[in-house]
Amino acid sequence: MNTMISTRTLISVILLFNISGCSLMFDDGIDDYLKESESKSLVVPVNSKPVVDFYPLPQGASSGVEDLYEVPLPQQVFSSGTTNEVRLHKLGEIRWIYVETLPSSAWPIMKDFWSGNKYGLSEEDPNTGVIESKLVNLNGLQTKLVMKIEHGIRQASSEIFISHVSLNDSDEWIRIAGENNLEEKVLLSALDFLSESSSSGGTSLVALNLNVGQKAILKQNEDSSSFIELNLEYARAWAAVDRALKEALITVVDLDREAGVFFVDFSNEEEKGFVRNMFTRSKSSGGSFKISVEKVGTNKCIVTVGGDSEDSKLFERDLLSEINQSLS
Repeated sequence: MNTMISTRTLISVILLFNISGCSLMFDDGIDDYLKESESKSLVVPVNSKPVVDFYPLPQGASSGVEDLYEVPLPQQVFSSGTTNEVRLHKLGEIRWIYVETLPSSAWPIMKDFWSGNKYGLSEEDPNTGVIESKLVNLNGLQTKLVMKIEHGIRQASSEIFISHVSLNDSDEWIRIAGENNLEEKVLLSALDFLSESSSSGGTSLVALNLNVGQKAILKQNEDSSSFIELNLEYARAWAAVDRALKEALITVVDLDREAGVFFVDFSNEEEKGFVRNMFTRSKSSGGSFKISVEKVGTNKCIVTVGGDSEDSKLFERDLLSEINQSLS
């Protein structure tokens, strides 16, 4: 009997010791705040490096608890879709291929394209997205084809350009004009090659930096107004917005390319889809809007929306979001 009691007592002591040990090992520090005490203010040396404030307060706002301010909306990101669409675009003399895949995925496919055709592959640079063919003798001229792969306007999309250039007397490579230009012919061959290849076949690790540099970003000003920043020259920006409005089924009642404006008018009784949902949320009867494309640099434009009614502010960001999602 005494032996049984002693054994049970020993087991209880061992279990109690283990449980106490476990509690010490897995202390989550939930009561550590009770041990905190006030410390001295931090003194920054005079000759030290400046302190970087990664979360600065907006201008005019103080650090007081009673001072409230609106936090800007995060950047919106749109996918390119799931159709793996490949198509040829044309604007004046410029032609390019649009493909719904990241540049790092289009890069190895295009390398295979050049390695397998009669022009061959001479040089490649995954950091700049440039692939050059071997020299092509054309009527006694030394020419070559240069492909450039860039991030497209949409998220997870690519744009592929080809230039046919020749070496002039000043040892400069200039674009060939006229019937001898092979750009359209080679672009069509590349288009067929992309259509027959799987865009989900893989990605190139050395070309991952090409995935940075989306050409259309929806941003917000300090006054909470929104705009689309397009890293494109004016002609392409205008054409892209025009195409986006058509794809979004937004009817343009008037436009002025010289002034860079589209005029659209929405009616709650007539519109459907995106516009219908927009009016339902705000219980408004619609209104007229002016969509402006403004050139702010050599290769940069901004797109803004303005309305004629007091509650048009409720629609401006929604309308810009729809345009941004439809850009290609």
